[in-house]
Amino acid sequence: MTLKANKKAIALIIENIQYLEQAKKLVEGEVYEELCTVIDNKVKDYLENLEHEWNGTFSFYEDGTIQFAPESWRAKNEQEFKHQQFYARYFLGCESQETGGDCTEWWLTTFLKNDVDYMVFNFYPWRDNYLKCTAKDWKMFTTEKNQIHPEIEQLGFKYNAKEGSWYLVIDGIDPTVFIENYESETLEDALSPFETALDILKQAHSYFDAIVKAAIEKFNIESNAGDEH
Repeated sequence: MTLKANKKAIALIIENIQYLEQAKKLVEGEVYEELCTVIDNKVKDYLENLEHEWNGTFSFYEDGTIQFAPESWRAKNEQEFKHQQFYARYFLGCESQETGGDCTEWWLTTFLKNDVDYMVFNFYPWRDNYLKCTAKDWKMFTTEKNQIHPEIEQLGFKYNAKEGSWYLVIDGIDPTVFIENYESETLEDALSPFETALDILKQAHSYFDAIVKAAIEKFNIESNAGDEH
């Protein structure tokens, strides 16, 4: 942006500063809370219709958390869901957390089509539940598995070699679609990008399940067997 254009933008912002204050309250409050609620319910309802038993926590507005895992990934017997109790889990985050890129000013923007940042579904391990596994061990293991299972990236997931994890970028909600459904009080009908992403996650789950099982075999069972000799 040129200096002249920048001054014009600042003048426009100052002229409308009162409306921006009101907008901030809306996008961080009422509108955002309603969006988070329908997304919480969308993910929870989707998991209830899958095979096997799933568990998770769905409270993105209250604490910025949607994370979930099948009970078959549970490492510790507890009643409530905590990601530390599972060998791995999926969760809702944003691409900038994976890449270190720029993030949006408001979370609401990240859910919409924009040119800064997007929401993602992540697959992450909880490495403490693997008995003999350093950060280096895990990265070497997942890099090998990423090569063995090219289907994961073919489905649209991206491999984060730095963390030994995968993430799926969720297409942003079209602002026009969002407005139409917000005004008609049918905001759940604007969530087709999330439905598509959940369908892709469902297709990729068998590969991630195989990775978790292989990790348990390698870092827990085989390591224990080695210690006994």
